[in-house]
Amino acid sequence: MARTVDLEHRAELLDDVVRYLGEHGLADVSLRPMAAGLDVSVNTLTHHFGTKDEIVVAALRRAGEIQQEVEARWLRRRPDLTQSELLRSWWRWLNASRTNLALARLGIEAVAIDATHGGLPRRVRAEQVGIWRLNIEDHLIAVGVPADVAAVEASIAKATFTGLVVDLLATGERTRLGRALDTWLDQLDARIADASTTA
Repeated sequence: MARTVDLEHRAELLDDVVRYLGEHGLADVSLRPMAAGLDVSVNTLTHHFGTKDEIVVAALRRAGEIQQEVEARWLRRRPDLTQSELLRSWWRWLNASRTNLALARLGIEAVAIDATHGGLPRRVRAEQVGIWRLNIEDHLIAVGVPADVAAVEASIAKATFTGLVVDLLATGERTRLGRALDTWLDQLDARIADASTTA
């Protein structure tokens, strides 16, 4: 008879997996080192999550949920945050701790790893891009930007912000990148204002 899954323990273990992958990355992940790092057995991991690829997918989705929860808290406190203010908040959050930056790096790494190497289907990699792009798009539409313009601006915003994060991961040059972020967001504000008034 199959063992039932303890959902509370599974949730705690999944957060541990997310932290582990944030520290060690996705490229050469394997179950034995992961289990050893988490002080559990390989059987425990597979019982709760399935195969290695299923564990990685679950962890990526959880990393996205964690970040969604962060943004939801900000918006509950300040529902009037503009898209630029949200992105500045994300930049501060990423720079606040190595753990935060590692969490964001997981999604970037998942997108960059080819399916033949990492075993991640295209739909999973697309999720890592799509969730944030769609959030930005919805936010722009809510402030009066036409849907077709919002789709383009959201795509540019997602790509630009991701590029800045990749540069940060590679160089650690926060001052230069912070100035670049501010310059770009000022331009974004101007385009959003123009799109909203001409809609």
